Amino acid sequence: MERTHRFSKPIGVVLALAALIVLLLWMQGILGGGKIKPGEIPYAIKEIKEPYAVDVVRKATYVNSEEAVGTVRAKREVLISPRVMGILLELPVKAGDPVQNGQLLARVDDRDSKSRLEQARSAVREAESEHERASSDYERFQRLRKEQAVSQQQFETAQAAHLAAAARLQRARESLQEAEVSVGYTVIRSPITGFVVEKHMEVGDMASPGMPMLTVQEEGALRLEAAVREGLAGTIQLGGTLKVRIDALNLDLSGVVEEKVPVADPMTRSFLVKVSLPQRPGLRSGMFGRLYLPTGSVTALTVSQKAIQGVGEIQMVWVLSEDRPERRYVRTGLIYDDRVEVLSGLKEGDKVVLVSPKET
Repeated sequence: MERTHRFSKPIGVVLALAALIVLLLWMQGILGGGKIKPGEIPYAIKEIKEPYAVDVVRKATYVNSEEAVGTVRAKREVLISPRVMGILLELPVKAGDPVQNGQLLARVDDRDSKSRLEQARSAVREAESEHERASSDYERFQRLRKEQAVSQQQFETAQAAHLAAAARLQRARESLQEAEVSVGYTVIRSPITGFVVEKHMEVGDMASPGMPMLTVQEEGALRLEAAVREGLAGTIQLGGTLKVRIDALNLDLSGVVEEKVPVADPMTRSFLVKVSLPQRPGLRSGMFGRLYLPTGSVTALTVSQKAIQGVGEIQMVWVLSEDRPERRYVRTGLIYDDRVEVLSGLKEGDKVVLVSPKET
């Protein structure tokens, strides 16, 4: 009885191990109906049919780069604000509206300005009348002085009165000109052709000098403003061409460096670099962008990305050996455009099969 119990325990362990091995083989697809495929793409194709699309493993030189993130901004953005105080009577535009150079943007109550204009005109008329009277007296005293009919003191008094009247007339005319300009300030027109990006006031608000009413951006001219770390700022030259990536549009652009702020931000230890961008549909101010800065070149063994198969960390390719494809495991590195760096598993000159989506 004790002997039977002694042998039953090892047999149970062996049976448990056998069951575990069978389960693992079933999960790998060796037993049963094959393992369940994760998703729509199989792990790897089982065979390749001719004709083969082939790529040759080769070395290539690429430029390494470091990215700096930034924001697309308009080259010219104008804050529209009045130069006189008054109630805002008209504001016929809203955010998003296109505007032309010289187009009416706003009108401020001009009653105070017009009142000052009338006062200035009255002052000019009064000063002109006084100047005419003083001029007449001065001319008469000139004639009398030549005839020795008046004293030198009387003549100088008339001359001083004439000069003072002329000065008062000049000041009155300058005040009139300022009043006329002030009336013109009540009508605000766009200084550029572009579009309204923000509206800060509404009709009926009290407008005052320096208080923005609208923000207008110039049409077309955009640039990427990016913060570049101080270690790379010295390599950027004005007029140089750099690669720019706009993620939202899946768009790659070439921009020209047009400005580099010579002082670093003490908080981030970075320099602000401004790169002009070509016009593209959908490109708008405020978008996120990446600026790629070259840091050197590297020569790498590469293969087309279409040749790589695998799931997770396991990667493989089909290598033509004696014109027959053989599966080979590889380890890859960095991606360069449509090719990928090969760290192990292949050598220069190997021919690999490009796997089409229908084969996978």
